[in-house]
Amino acid sequence: MKKYSLFLLISILALSACGVESSSSSEGKSSGGGDVVVGTWGGDYEEFQKRFVEPELSEDIDVTYVPESTAARLTKVRIEKDGKGTFDVVDLADNTMQQLINEDLLMEIDYDKLSNAEKVNPDLKNPYFIPHIYSAGVLIYNENLVDEVPQSWDALWDPKYKGKIGVYTAVFERWLYAAAAVEGVADKNNWDESWDKLLELSKNEPKFYTSQEELGRAIQTGEVALSIGWKARAVQWNDAGGDPIGSVVPKEGTFPTVYGSGIPKNATNVENAYRFLDAMLDAKSQVDFATNMGYVPTVDDAELPKELQETIGFTDEELALIKPVKLDYIAENYADWKEKFDRELASK
Repeated sequence: MKKYSLFLLISILALSACGVESSSSSEGKSSGGGDVVVGTWGGDYEEFQKRFVEPELSEDIDVTYVPESTAARLTKVRIEKDGKGTFDVVDLADNTMQQLINEDLLMEIDYDKLSNAEKVNPDLKNPYFIPHIYSAGVLIYNENLVDEVPQSWDALWDPKYKGKIGVYTAVFERWLYAAAAVEGVADKNNWDESWDKLLELSKNEPKFYTSQEELGRAIQTGEVALSIGWKARAVQWNDAGGDPIGSVVPKEGTFPTVYGSGIPKNATNVENAYRFLDAMLDAKSQVDFATNMGYVPTVDDAELPKELQETIGFTDEELALIKPVKLDYIAENYADWKEKFDRELASK
């Protein structure tokens, strides 16, 4: 697999969550095993952890999963900070992980304890969590409703798509980024200058969706022509059937979405947590995740079949358009932006 020149950046992962359940690996137990509790998303992500990560554990470990929403995981880590923690490993998107870093709630990762550490893309490595999978924000479009492939984020404001723009509210910050990119301030950490541009989106009568599944169905059925999402999602929705779906990295640029795993400072099974993290970085595990989820591996020895690489990866030209933003800047402004977005756009 080619090594991607990317920077660690923000996004909100929105995989299905499905109530608190637990599951443990039971095959091939050994006396050197133990427990590890993983706070994660539900749905496919949890299922793939069971299928692709557990078999790669260096020693037998009983894995218990606690699938909850991002907000629930953040809250649990925070309220338990002065006592025994529920999680030994917590899975989060990079921007939410940054919140825990800012609050001094995560251990610094000792990469010497990970046999796969040297294989991690150095541009994705973080001192406080391992990067597991990533994709990048793109324009996603229904090919039956879009005559020409859009080359700019500005297509979202094109009046010919009035009533056909779909907004997934959990990633509202990507819409602010798109407006800032069109206004030429996305790389200046001054996205507030683009609020007027963002609010102009209301003229196109956008439709708002609270889950990626809803948005995916809307694009597949022609209810929506254009949206912002991750390239991995476009791949998944295409595989699921319906109208053909395309994606493009706009000429103004974009930023990647990295999902990773960290160890809370109050974890009780730190040694097993490291073993679990190492298994997440195993090449076979990463290839299996890429094949089934459409997200790009983060280790350089995870070689994808050529067709899969072309489908979920990025060309050199696209990689040049993937630009850095500062996680601290996003984390600092996120709550105020969300309140303003809900009040001035989503609730209209």
